[in-house]
Amino acid sequence: MGDTVSSLLFQPPPPTKLKEEKIIWLKTKGGYRIPGFYISYKSSGGVDVSRSLSREELQCSSPEQGITILYSHANAEDLGSIYPWCKFLSKMLRVNLFAYDYAGYGMAYDKGPPAEDNCYSDIEAAYHFLRNMLNIPASNIVLYGRSLGSGPSCHLAAGTKDQIGGLILHAPFLSVYRIVVDTGCTVYGDKFPNIDYAPMIETPTLLIHGTNDQIVPFYHSEKLYEALNKGSRVKPLFIEGMGHNNVHAAVRGMFVMRIVEFLQEHVEPGIDRAKSISMKHSPPLRQRIAVKTLGS
Repeated sequence: MGDTVSSLLFQPPPPTKLKEEKIIWLKTKGGYRIPGFYISYKSSGGVDVSRSLSREELQCSSPEQGITILYSHANAEDLGSIYPWCKFLSKMLRVNLFAYDYAGYGMAYDKGPPAEDNCYSDIEAAYHFLRNMLNIPASNIVLYGRSLGSGPSCHLAAGTKDQIGGLILHAPFLSVYRIVVDTGCTVYGDKFPNIDYAPMIETPTLLIHGTNDQIVPFYHSEKLYEALNKGSRVKPLFIEGMGHNNVHAAVRGMFVMRIVEFLQEHVEPGIDRAKSISMKHSPPLRQRIAVKTLGS
């Protein structure tokens, strides 16, 4: 039954490609490789610029500065199809952004078949890259999961011991079975039980959902909001008349403005607090220089 559910759940599109220099390959704990891309945001002379960086270019940048979104895409998408949208988000929100493909999708099409556990391994590999390879503080990382991507995002947010900056759930579901029928509880064989993870999430969480979503009913976000502990709840964005698969032009201004507010009100203060704590526990510069000199 579980394999049948997976075959119905995961619908990878025909693979699209990106220029090789845009791709950053990651190795998961399962031993396979998945692709990702990193979009860097910079403002110079009043001009906002968002562009992808290669792994080599990343070494010469400062990825630990500012907010970085870890983006988990929806079902019938891959890196090639979401690149323009991710570049739009980076520029409009003024953030860095890292996106990755699930095993079985896009340029990782031969690493499948897609599976729930693989999705969890995939986001963990992406998060490890940001934290341990790019040295981005957890407080600077915001998880963004759209539809299917809400599953791995909730899993990571609930399971990490780090105090991550925030979580954005765009058109999320309670669990896979509940999209078809509200079982009232998580039953054997169900996938991505976001509703069970929600009470364990301890970071500000923004829910975004269209009231005219015909794929994942709008009430899924309402129930997820109620399941979150009160310290993680922030004002959700429920957009009248919006469907599942796109943020149409008429509401993009509202969409961007609400996320910017979320970042300013709930994420940036956490970054400032983390910096303050880090400085408080760090020895004075003179002492650090002395220790380094003695050890050289």
